[in-house]
Amino acid sequence: MTAALSDAAPASMLDRFTAIIDAFDDMSAGLTLDQIAARAHLPRSTTHRILDQLVRLEWLTHSGRGYRLGARTAAWGTGESADVRLRSIAAPVLHELQLRTGAVVHLGLLDRGEIVHLDKLGGPSARKVPTSVGVRFPAHRVALGVAALAGLSPEDVVAELNHIQGWEPDPTWWGELHNVRRRVVVRHGDYTNSTVSVAATVGSRAAIGVVTSDRILAQRCQPVVSAAAAQVARALAGGAN
Repeated sequence: MTAALSDAAPASMLDRFTAIIDAFDDMSAGLTLDQIAARAHLPRSTTHRILDQLVRLEWLTHSGRGYRLGARTAAWGTGESADVRLRSIAAPVLHELQLRTGAVVHLGLLDRGEIVHLDKLGGPSARKVPTSVGVRFPAHRVALGVAALAGLSPEDVVAELNHIQGWEPDPTWWGELHNVRRRVVVRHGDYTNSTVSVAATVGSRAAIGVVTSDRILAQRCQPVVSAAAAQVARALAGGAN
């Protein structure tokens, strides 16, 4: 998107909202306050006030790397949002992953400290895992969210999880996050007591993962999930060039 307004400050709130949303011409990149103000032709103080409102209403997200389009823009269907692009690129990989493993497969994206389940595949077995497209969980409590967090800098992890009431950094948890940065996340009991979750980051604040009640399958899935995540990450990076 490109801002189409003149240098004169827009008069109405709707004009200002449109100018700010139109400032995002690269859905995968974060913009600073000053960049948005310049692109929208708005005073810095006005831009900051509106950005705060847009973050609160989930039109945008904010982390240490700047502002990005949020979950509400994807649901609204404006343009090719980060969510839509991610789902499109990941879809064939998720399908192949589900066929190879027979497990329930998820795609997730971070939003305000939560992991949003953007896609779910699994056929009849999907009913055994109580998730659906759009459902949210605190990111630090499920493998899919931890894997997505593992792709962020420590500063961005803190910025994400500060949205979660009562979350406090714990040295043990930080150690675990550091250990999974270069491998998959494995957790037991994320969704039900009998399930094992295996997940890996794809970058871009996202992750893919599988859920199964078969512990042997979960172990065998780990390199498959890792390879699938790397495939999605390469596709995302290639599409950004």
